[in-house]
Amino acid sequence: MTYVLVRFIVEDLAKWKATFEEAAGLRKNFSSMGVRGFTKAGSPNEIVILGEYADVEKARQMFQSQEFREATQRAGVKGPPEVTFLDEVLNLPA
Repeated sequence: MTYVLVRFIVEDLAKWKATFEEAAGLRKNFSSMGVRGFTKAGSPNEIVILGEYADVEKARQMFQSQEFREATQRAGVKGPPEVTFLDEVLNLPA
């Protein structure tokens, strides 16, 4: 399992959110196990997504795919997203 941190800026939060929700099938086809979305405090158009993927290679393929580029364009993402692949090294209880 791998995690992916994606950061970007959108033109309109509501438009992005609707398009992102519609793209659930795309993520699932590339081994997504779920995502969490956040906005930067005080800056609602700055988005951070934390996704969990079963297969790192499939996740990499998704972020390089034409379908991903088209979805981000439809969603009003400004510029290319910053995508970081993460390996978990620590998980502590509260």
